[in-house]
Amino acid sequence: MGVQLLLMETLEELDNCEFEKFKWFLSTELMNGCKPIPKSYLEGKPRTETVSKMAQMYDDDSAVNLTLEILRRMNMNNTAQKLKNTHTGGTTAASSTSSSASAPAVAPTTISAQQGGVVIAPTVSGSTAGSWNITINKA
Repeated sequence: MGVQLLLMETLEELDNCEFEKFKWFLSTELMNGCKPIPKSYLEGKPRTETVSKMAQMYDDDSAVNLTLEILRRMNMNNTAQKLKNTHTGGTTAASSTSSSASAPAVAPTTISAQQGGVVIAPTVSGSTAGSWNITINKA
């Protein structure tokens, strides 16, 4: 799938308020090598023109990476993950691993802290390739 079409599909998932916030982020300096798009170029513009402007300003990888960064800053992590998976062909370490030497199974671990406490994330040793699921529940 072409990057412009992929970006368009991603922006179509945003409601109008989220889209306006996305355009605001585009006009700020978020990543080295990605010059901000002037606000006047984005003001009142629909998704199609925003994607076209991104294609003019950035190469394909930069446009996708900038979109991922903006979505993460907007706490739209599911949308960012969907974009990342589609852009990379949807491959995951679990589905692309065909080696007979697999990582040892690890039982799920629960770490908790009392009110005002701090949780220090565990250190991962060995291979860090593969899928990692981290769930944070506020009790």
